[in-house]
Amino acid sequence: MRVADYSDGMSIQSEHKTTLLDRLLPSREEKLLFLLITAITVAIASVNAVTANVDAERAGVAVDTSLPWLYEYSSAVVLLALYPAVLLLVRRMPVLTSNWQTHVLLYLGCSVIFSALHVTGMVMIRKVAFWLFQPGPYIFFGDVIREASYEYRKDVVTFAMFTAVAHLVLARVKPTSDDKPKRLQFKTGAQTVYIEADDFLFAKAAGNYVEIHTSADMHLVRQSLAGLERILTDAGVRSARTHRSYIVATDRIASVTPTSDGDAELTLKSGARLPVSRRFRKALDEVLASA
Repeated sequence: MRVADYSDGMSIQSEHKTTLLDRLLPSREEKLLFLLITAITVAIASVNAVTANVDAERAGVAVDTSLPWLYEYSSAVVLLALYPAVLLLVRRMPVLTSNWQTHVLLYLGCSVIFSALHVTGMVMIRKVAFWLFQPGPYIFFGDVIREASYEYRKDVVTFAMFTAVAHLVLARVKPTSDDKPKRLQFKTGAQTVYIEADDFLFAKAAGNYVEIHTSADMHLVRQSLAGLERILTDAGVRSARTHRSYIVATDRIASVTPTSDGDAELTLKSGARLPVSRRFRKALDEVLASA
């Protein structure tokens, strides 16, 4: 058994170099969906800009015809830049039937942040454009409350659409032979402990440490279960929380047996038996059903 101290850092090693695009949109389905969203967003922005200029011309109002294009595309660019963050949110914290009550509130809070980032980003783009090409400064807010409420009403619809399509596309993403789980590397000063992600069986909380059990060994690592759960997800390991003290590789589960107290017990293909608390039972069943 080896103890790995995370004070020196931890990294997940990949067999191949990945681009920023691959990190943000790792699957083919996610890339295709983003292209579709981009095309739709650009089309809507273009139609809105043309409509604004046509309406002004019909009303006999003299306007700078470049401004509607600036307004629409500054908004569109920021929205598209925020989409990967929404996808990451859905990937890490999807809304399931077992958690929708708490996650809906979480997503509402995130929609406020989404709107604030959208407004801040597009205003900054417009201010720079006005500073470079217009005689006067760009003024966005008059009545702050009224303007912020107006923008949020539009942004919450976009945020809801982004989260909905992200849930749909992630539900269709299936691991392929090219999605080989990565190697986990734990540094401890001059020593390095390597764990093949395919060998991970389960992890158990042990005070300030976590016992990481593999097919051949057990490593005691100074890490939280929540942090380890994120690491496993990033490494491509299909895992699930079964108890406040346990995480298990779902493809290693052989059976799940209910117990008389309302909890359950799962048996791994290796023969190991682990507890399943009723708090995590529904989420585990959904993960196994979708596998």
